[in-house]
Amino acid sequence: MKKITVIAVMMAVLAVAVPLERVYSQNLTLSGYLNSGLGLVSVEGEDDSQFKIFGADSEQSGYRFRLNGAYNNEARTAGIRFRFQSQTTLGYRSNLTDSDGDTVSATNNVGFLSIPYVYGYVSFFENKLNLSGGIIDDGTWQTSDWYINDDPGEGLGLLIKAAPVEGLNLGAGIYLISQLGSGDNSILSNYSLQPSFRNTNLNVEDTKYVISASYTLKDAFYLGASYRTENKAGWGQNRQETSQIMGDFRFLGLKDLTAIIAFDLDVLEDFADNGTIKISETFSYAINDEFTLGLDAVQFLFNSDRDPGFLFHLWGSYAIGDMVPRIDLTYFIEGRGNSRNEWHRKGYDAAADWSVFGIRPSIRINVDSRTFLEIGDVFNYNIDKPSGQPDFTNAFYIDFRWNF
Repeated sequence: MKKITVIAVMMAVLAVAVPLERVYSQNLTLSGYLNSGLGLVSVEGEDDSQFKIFGADSEQSGYRFRLNGAYNNEARTAGIRFRFQSQTTLGYRSNLTDSDGDTVSATNNVGFLSIPYVYGYVSFFENKLNLSGGIIDDGTWQTSDWYINDDPGEGLGLLIKAAPVEGLNLGAGIYLISQLGSGDNSILSNYSLQPSFRNTNLNVEDTKYVISASYTLKDAFYLGASYRTENKAGWGQNRQETSQIMGDFRFLGLKDLTAIIAFDLDVLEDFADNGTIKISETFSYAINDEFTLGLDAVQFLFNSDRDPGFLFHLWGSYAIGDMVPRIDLTYFIEGRGNSRNEWHRKGYDAAADWSVFGIRPSIRINVDSRTFLEIGDVFNYNIDKPSGQPDFTNAFYIDFRWNF
């Protein structure tokens, strides 16, 4: 009798599992990656070199594991988006200011595992109107340049998107908590102050509002911009609380050419005295299937007594089967190599009274279409520097990334 019961239960499970497998395989998609690496760092004037674990491709100390998921209904008019992320940002204690202006000491437990975003959406009128709610991270209006590569940010709140005509995308978002950058595990900025959402309340004038618009003319150009109001959604951590406008222009008229100009104007509420401007140009051209050349340039401008900064990044790569040798040359006026000796390609900081020249030979070995190993060396020489700082730093590294 027991055997018959077990067999009956197994048959019932299989009967249910087969259609469930078919539904989930059609409507649930998963993707992500794992990235980590090891480098040997040497600093002029220091007797000992040091090993450092760093994921160059994810720009993250230690490692990063990321799993993205999306589930849609059959009609694709409703669904959810989510991300699980693990990286070695463990947490820290700091004095923060809460929404009332009071100083509190809190532990920011970022943790090994976070949920950077999870939100649901519904669409109407043949996907011309879209409403999303939850912890939102939507990249519709993110710039595509090499350096800025960002948007004014989302977080916990509501986003309305509209596409009234082909190529035009409009958006308006309301957010009560800003989302920190991926280096902070993309957690919500008041996590350490209020682990629950029970007391997450902001006055109307303190809420973060983001308005966005873009237009794409197929095979011609893309033009987009987003505006963020001054707010208190950073909950005392000064994250995304300034008024800001950000956007980019992309030329789409030539298949093998990438041409992007992006801009970032920040601190608009006090722009005349403390505003900052970043202008980023990204160009690359695939001469053939093997040979690609690129030039990136960034200008850092300040409405203060600070001198402007100018970054130039020239690179070239040549594919030889599964191996891709590459050379990067960087020159940064009023800038230096990353103070933490990290070796990602944007590993340079704006810094007064510095100038640095960097050279980076590397070779990528493509194990398959989803997996690669990169071996390289980053040498930064400080042309100008404050007294007591090293003349050069060097990092020999091996980097691994697996996409799935």
